[in-house]
Amino acid sequence: MKKLINDLNNKSLNIANYLSQYLSTHNSFKLRTFYGESFALNLLYRHKILDEKNKNILINQYLKKDKSDPEFHFEFNNYAFSDLFKRSEDAQYRELYLPLKFKGTKCTNWTLLRSNVRLIENVDVILAREEFRSKINNYQLSSGLILDDVGVKSFQYHCFSMAMLLEIYEISMDAEALNSFISGVKFIRNFILKNGDALYIGRGQEQSFGLGVLIYILSKFYSLTKDQDVLFDIKLVLEFISKFQYSNGSFPLVFTGKENPIPQNVDMNSVEFSGWYPYNNFFDYLPFLGFFLHKAFECLNQEEVLVLKSENMQKSTQHNFKDNSFIKVNKDKYSAVLSLPGGYWTNDLPMPLILYKGNFITPMLGGEQFQKSLYSLEALSMPTTRKGNRSWRKLGRGLFIGNNLIWVSLFGVMLRRYKFYDNNIIIKNYTFSWIKSFQNFSFLSTCKLTSDAQLISDSYIVKFNSKIHSQQNGYSAMGDLKVIKTSMNIEINLELI
Repeated sequence: MKKLINDLNNKSLNIANYLSQYLSTHNSFKLRTFYGESFALNLLYRHKILDEKNKNILINQYLKKDKSDPEFHFEFNNYAFSDLFKRSEDAQYRELYLPLKFKGTKCTNWTLLRSNVRLIENVDVILAREEFRSKINNYQLSSGLILDDVGVKSFQYHCFSMAMLLEIYEISMDAEALNSFISGVKFIRNFILKNGDALYIGRGQEQSFGLGVLIYILSKFYSLTKDQDVLFDIKLVLEFISKFQYSNGSFPLVFTGKENPIPQNVDMNSVEFSGWYPYNNFFDYLPFLGFFLHKAFECLNQEEVLVLKSENMQKSTQHNFKDNSFIKVNKDKYSAVLSLPGGYWTNDLPMPLILYKGNFITPMLGGEQFQKSLYSLEALSMPTTRKGNRSWRKLGRGLFIGNNLIWVSLFGVMLRRYKFYDNNIIIKNYTFSWIKSFQNFSFLSTCKLTSDAQLISDSYIVKFNSKIHSQQNGYSAMGDLKVIKTSMNIEINLELI
């Protein structure tokens, strides 16, 4: 555990050193930020490397921001500055965020952040309690997942919401907040895969914002429960993010290996920025990641140092899971996750996301859908009409019954059966439709379509028992996809190599 604690601190320090050197050289972040300055100030102070030059740079850059802009992120800046003031007792920081003002975004993670800041500052305490309890009661499902809004099953924002609820509990000792936190962490632990990945469903897939927070809430959960399996979860996630760290100490915004070390000229139509949203900023998310890694370090550093037993390794990731929205299947050779379509596109996994030999061999789906971007409904592995290319997803509803997806739309009814064997996965589609349609199935672009209508890659062979009509390009947070259009009633056999 001592090594784990040191690794957390070192990863956070790496980020802090990178930010310090960058600021010393460039005298600002140069790129757009919403709250990067406040979190960078906090992070550099935590690691005792905040010199006067960088302190003045960050404060001056923050003061130049237009606070009258309706998009100004008061909640995040308030949170970072409030924490910094309480650590430093430097009145200069207090003047930067008081009196409290808020942007007022209504989604769950913003609301819980706002409630947390109010409680920290002992301002509008009654309103804060009403707001966080309302979110728990109206948006947290029986599974433990808390929706960020109606139809938004984001694992990333679920993790951040759990962090805010834990801190709300620590201030208020409210049992409802604690129970919500425990339920929420138990939920997300079900989805930590053997490679340490967990944030592959919902808005913000694979982003650094959620990965640091995930480690933090796991650390807090361990502090409460002393369950050693949680330490292995933390180790897995930390090993996952370590694979993406750049030599300069920084990390990408999206953990898929597509980005340049310092993304410039953000273009939502460029594959380099797969998984980005228009509100994402590199120098917001990087210090935010470092901040929560350091909070996790502080949490575990207070605990008794334990010797971890290797035979328990990955124990908590081995079981299967099923609820109304998700199915997770674990086999010796692979893990597979299904997610019921509906709501935001990034919720969808009607084709299983498969982890095999430490890598995904099928894609997570979806992306920015409200502004111009690379993504489309056709890449969501659902049927579309032949004329007009209208997706069955858009005008339908579905449910899981056993390992079956039943989907009812204005265009017809689909039954998709999934059979998970040790060495292969079989997917059978049965449909009744009064409008000519075809099935779409998305695969990673690295696979090749052979002349005998098989998809092949280094890890698998996909065999179709019916006609393939065409293939086209698609996109998700993982980058380029290959979208295969097939007949409606079809059997797919994915054989692992």
